[in-house]
Amino acid sequence: MPWCPECQAEYRQGFTVCSDCGHELIEQAEFVEERVTEPDEWAFLVNFEDDREVVIIESLLASCGIPLHRKYKGLGGYFKILTGMSAFGVDLYVPKSQLEAAKEILNSAAEK
Repeated sequence: MPWCPECQAEYRQGFTVCSDCGHELIEQAEFVEERVTEPDEWAFLVNFEDDREVVIIESLLASCGIPLHRKYKGLGGYFKILTGMSAFGVDLYVPKSQLEAAKEILNSAAEK
């Protein structure tokens, strides 16, 4: 079965190009080293007081292909688990290589 080495999608016979990323498909899935973004490669983007705004920002950035990492301040992570909310706010981080693009997306969304 054809397989995309970039996004790892599998296709039916007859396809030659990935419809998601445009890469040329290969016939067999080869071992692909998993891409892991190390914690020191994350850059601070913004802080929000509650998760309602974070969910919106997360979906906006995800639609543009930018991953997001949440970091709760103080005991905020524990409060989030216990009560479903955090009283200390949450810091959002994106990969350093995508920091400027993420800032532009947020600025563009704020202007609307």
